Amino acid sequence: LLPALQYFSYIEITPRQHQALWLAYEEIQQAYPDHFAMQQIIEPSDIYPVFRELFARKPA
Repeated sequence: LLPALQYFSYIEITPRQHQALWLAYEEIQQAYPDHFAMQQIIEPSDIYPVFRELFARKPA
């Protein structure tokens, strides 16, 4: 399914260690780095920087 998607992102919101889903998605992200992004939000001040990075324009 991922090759057909334009973009998919997983955002984990936790100040603790990564959840099991993060660990599973790491393998997928490595296989599809142009279609799949992952970020962690630890505190409220991380929200805007994370979204800015995820949705920044990429060079064509």
